[in-house]
Amino acid sequence: MAKPLLGEMLVENGVITREQMDQALEIQERDGGLIGIILVSEGIINEQTLVEYLALQAKIVTNSE
Repeated sequence: MAKPLLGEMLVENGVITREQMDQALEIQERDGGLIGIILVSEGIINEQTLVEYLALQAKIVTNSE
């Protein structure tokens, strides 16, 4: 099973909108960087949300192995 994408997890759970995700992806394409850091630096999510979803992402990956 492929690792779930952080941004997709956030959109699917209603934490961010698809438009916010698209905005972050445009920044990533232009400037590079990790999507989670971009979302925090743009004020779309806070650091706590990033940590929670990274932990959830890691748990999903670990459970699917």
